[in-house]
Amino acid sequence: MILLGGQGTRLRPFTLSRPKSFLPVANVPMIHYQLMLLAKYKVDNVILAISPHCKKYRDFLNIAKNLGIKLSLSCEKYPLGTGGGIKNAFRYLKGDEPFFVFNGDIISDCNLEKMLAFHKSSRSDVSIAVVKVENPKDFGVLVIDEEKRIRQFIEKPEVPVSNLINAGIYIFQPEILDEIPSGREVSVEKETFPYLIRSGKKVYAYIHDGYWMDVGTLDKYRIANFDIMEGKLKIGLNVTNTGKLLTGENVVFEKDVEARGAVIIGDGCHIGKNTVLKDSILFENVKIGKNCLIENSIIGRDVHIECNCEIHDSAIADRCRLRHYTKIKKF
Repeated sequence: MILLGGQGTRLRPFTLSRPKSFLPVANVPMIHYQLMLLAKYKVDNVILAISPHCKKYRDFLNIAKNLGIKLSLSCEKYPLGTGGGIKNAFRYLKGDEPFFVFNGDIISDCNLEKMLAFHKSSRSDVSIAVVKVENPKDFGVLVIDEEKRIRQFIEKPEVPVSNLINAGIYIFQPEILDEIPSGREVSVEKETFPYLIRSGKKVYAYIHDGYWMDVGTLDKYRIANFDIMEGKLKIGLNVTNTGKLLTGENVVFEKDVEARGAVIIGDGCHIGKNTVLKDSILFENVKIGKNCLIENSIIGRDVHIECNCEIHDSAIADRCRLRHYTKIKKF
């Protein structure tokens, strides 16, 4: 199950025109990485728990089918939160086997086979994948004992008591869903997990030491793009990597275009003469005129940047047009 009910507010302006999981990461929709990971470990039945944009996700049915996955859409009439979304989508699952749940904005190469084996050996009611980070204050922080049983789960504490954080990958026993109320918004992070721990349920931490990224902000989104382009995600991707430049199909470069640092260019882009691109991401069908400089920026799809423009440290929304000599930078 993949939870896709969020609004993606921290990734605006790009999530104003399409769902967060549709955003390209190294020219591939973000959700594709989770589907590939699940397919790698022979997970063949996946439910998308969706609040907004439900009909748009039908585009992924064929993608999932090509990966050997049967995809079901659990559409919410109103936002139900992470816990409510899980409860609402459970009707699509059959049997009494444990099941995986993914937050929709994480990219990881977590070993799902080892995590499931850990879950079964510990006889856990819920297993939570955790990672160690240097700055945990923006995440759910966990305190575990020597057996990796979780003794505290604190969502985004002001003063973190640990550097272990919730990685947004879970395994649930089906019967534990009886503990989640129906018909209302519920947060597993703020409500369900702390309640389960207090009530004595077995909630364990599986420590993941591979690649993991919460792609919830524009800064982390840029990092994830460049990480995948450099091959840091180990799930058998077929990413065409030409050093520090990754291009989609039907990309046109005019004379003396220069790419510096890491640059990702989507399908159908046209880059004008003497333009410099540095550490930036271009979505599909971007047109840039001559003598431009684009640095440390994300340029949305169908954007037209006319000649002699400078764009620094910016996020340009889909379908914008920037006139000649526009300068966007810090002063």
